[in-house]
Amino acid sequence: MAAAAQLRGLRVGRHGQGVRLVFDLNRRLTAAPVIRSVGEVLHIELPGIQHWLGRPVVPALGPLQGGAEMNESAAGLVLRLPLRETVRWRSFSLGPRGGASQRLVLDLMPVVGTAVESSRSHPVAGAGRPIVVCLDPGHGGHDPGAIGARGTREKDVVLDVALSLARLIRSTPGMRLVMSRDTDRYVPLMDRMHLGLAQRADLFVSIHADAFPERTVSGSTVWALSQTGATSAAARWLARTQNAADPLLGDVQSGVHDLMLNEVLINMTQTAAMNAAAAAADLMIRGLAGVEDLHNAAVQHANFVVLRAPDVPSMLVETAFISNPQEEQRLRDPDFRQLLARTMHDAVLAHFVNAPPADSAWSATRHVLGKAENLADVADRYGLSVEALRLANNLPHGEGQPGVHLRVPIMGA
Repeated sequence: MAAAAQLRGLRVGRHGQGVRLVFDLNRRLTAAPVIRSVGEVLHIELPGIQHWLGRPVVPALGPLQGGAEMNESAAGLVLRLPLRETVRWRSFSLGPRGGASQRLVLDLMPVVGTAVESSRSHPVAGAGRPIVVCLDPGHGGHDPGAIGARGTREKDVVLDVALSLARLIRSTPGMRLVMSRDTDRYVPLMDRMHLGLAQRADLFVSIHADAFPERTVSGSTVWALSQTGATSAAARWLARTQNAADPLLGDVQSGVHDLMLNEVLINMTQTAAMNAAAAAADLMIRGLAGVEDLHNAAVQHANFVVLRAPDVPSMLVETAFISNPQEEQRLRDPDFRQLLARTMHDAVLAHFVNAPPADSAWSATRHVLGKAENLADVADRYGLSVEALRLANNLPHGEGQPGVHLRVPIMGA
């Protein structure tokens, strides 16, 4: 049996309007941390961790009241932080790099304002920026993309799916939509990637319809950036880091012009973006599995140009094979295209239920399923579909058991 991981240090500092906690570890956690707010205390459970620190020093900073209690349990390590206001949070891992150890990063942001009831009667958060989703319908203009046996053009199909998905995103409280194109026009690949970067997108989704010479090949595929692509993209970006107008380095370098430091900062930023992209892509592939056969049941990785933005979680969705006559017929069906859009919207919502950006108008909380409730009741209360609720909580089909804890969103107004 492998030795338990160790907590080597805990650092706390300001981050935007909130605070950032960095847990220095000797190796990566084997399971995701469990974070929950109980009254005025934030509980952070680190599975598989043994600690050799004394009592951690946690200052009174931002939403933190100061002080902490740390205990070992059968599952690992439990840290309890007293709060002076309600917080929302996000966590991500950073691998060892540039002399730094494996790290777990936890951002805590205060929830500004009091939750109110919207016209849809679900809880909404107060101030905070909207979550930015960038949709990229592939091809367009002089580039038709793949063409099916019946003359169906990829550029037309994916634009229709994207426009339907765009309407759903626009109707979601606390979200802002950006599109690379909303008409039949050609947009260069680098321009698509730069749009997500310039708009500080929290998620970039490129939509396509696959093709292959063998007409029997079928199913959906979801792609994320490969490690090879990430490394080369970061290297190309680094060549431009001395330009202070670069939007990425304007955030991460804080006026420091040092090539080695810039490389470390970009790698940290890109690692976080790739982790987020992998999580979002996994939800997308699980959602699509409910409406379409999968060509690949796992997220695939490749060096697509549109996925290379260093700090934007990005995925490319191949909805179906337009080269397959049966799937071409489905793609020609407006109802099927609407179903694809709803399924993709469910996956996007589920991703942000699990990982709301720390400075956004969204946060997440826990809802305990009551004896007289069903999943539809909970989904309606919090403004999402039952399928999005299932995806966010990795629930099988069927009704949840009373007493189960469900992660649910508090959406921005």
